[in-house]
Amino acid sequence: MKESFDDVYDDKQQLIGRFTKDKYLERGALEASDGNTYSIPTQELRRQDDHWVLSKPLSEFVKLSTHLKQQEHVDEMSDESFPASDPPDFTLGKNKPS
Repeated sequence: MKESFDDVYDDKQQLIGRFTKDKYLERGALEASDGNTYSIPTQELRRQDDHWVLSKPLSEFVKLSTHLKQQEHVDEMSDESFPASDPPDFTLGKNKPS
């Protein structure tokens, strides 16, 4: 699974980052110059000369770091609630005299 790394520009021909794509996926990751990584569907890119041009503003795409932070929060909340989510290993009740 070879990955390709190519420069990506906006419609004003300003460099906005580098695109990483696995050849088997329909999405790639754009490592943007703002320090964030974005999930970009390949159909949102068009090839121009030796680089890619993004069809929409970068702000319209999902930041992968945001998604990962949300998942980390869900995982943390799940870990904190773990004992409460398990049924007790015994039940309380009255013992009948033998």
